[in-house]
Amino acid sequence: MGIDQQTAYAQSSDRAGRRRKADSRAGERPGDSVRFWRERRYDDLECLKARYYRHSYTPHTHDTFAVGVILAGAEAFRYRGARHIAPAGSLVAVNPDELHDGEPHSDSYAYRMFYPSVGLIQRLADELSEDGRAGANGLPAFRQAVIHDPKLAARFINLHSLLEHRSPKLAVDEAFTGAMTEMVRRYSVIDPQGRRLGRESHAVRRVRALIDSEFMQDLTLAALAAEAGFSRFHLLRAFRREVGITPHAYMTGRRVAAAKALLAGPEPLSAVAVTCGFYDQSHFTRSFKGWTGLTPGQYRSGLTQEAA
Repeated sequence: MGIDQQTAYAQSSDRAGRRRKADSRAGERPGDSVRFWRERRYDDLECLKARYYRHSYTPHTHDTFAVGVILAGAEAFRYRGARHIAPAGSLVAVNPDELHDGEPHSDSYAYRMFYPSVGLIQRLADELSEDGRAGANGLPAFRQAVIHDPKLAARFINLHSLLEHRSPKLAVDEAFTGAMTEMVRRYSVIDPQGRRLGRESHAVRRVRALIDSEFMQDLTLAALAAEAGFSRFHLLRAFRREVGITPHAYMTGRRVAAAKALLAGPEPLSAVAVTCGFYDQSHFTRSFKGWTGLTPGQYRSGLTQEAA
């Protein structure tokens, strides 16, 4: 059974509160460390290298896949209604539009993550098919959230390191194609239903379209329910069932996505916050880091390191 969205947020807040209390009892912990960059030639592939002591991800979704390797410690996360523990040396894989969170299982964890687009993974799956038409039958989806495959994990660590250090393009291309293709070949299946988004009922699709166009506004549940022709309670249940998250969480995700695009430009962070519908810069920073693991400033800094 899938975890209820409100329960997920409550659990996340409780865990964060317990961690803050533990920190105050145990003394100051080392600070989190992150490095982020984006690889333009791999369909704007986002890459993250991080060690988290305190950070707990808000329950959130990605419009990309999330694939990575735990380097040290262990990450705990909820995904598809179950709690998973990913220890050092394991691979983690999360499909697009799937609700999940993440936090240290004990003291901390370190990982290297990739966020490949749906199109990028689709092309790899198509190349693996005999007739090059895998996409005609559905979209690839990873079967397992935690994968124990030391040899493949080592290949992903090598690939991430090559990208981080701006190694020669041919060496990177060979490592990228080898590691990602093996991941898709061994651990994905073709999902005939494709991604969750775009398959909603007409009423829920109208609400999603309204949020997509008006996410910077202070929308109300009553207005969204009126768009669907539902009661507020009916809309909450239908939207969460069909989209996977609540309307408010979906709107936050749209705001974060819009902020990512604006952070590539020169606008001050305060202006980006207002433009995207956050009520102040503090709210912007909390929400953005809850979804991405990065502050807006860290994300912007990483964009300046893009490979051409």
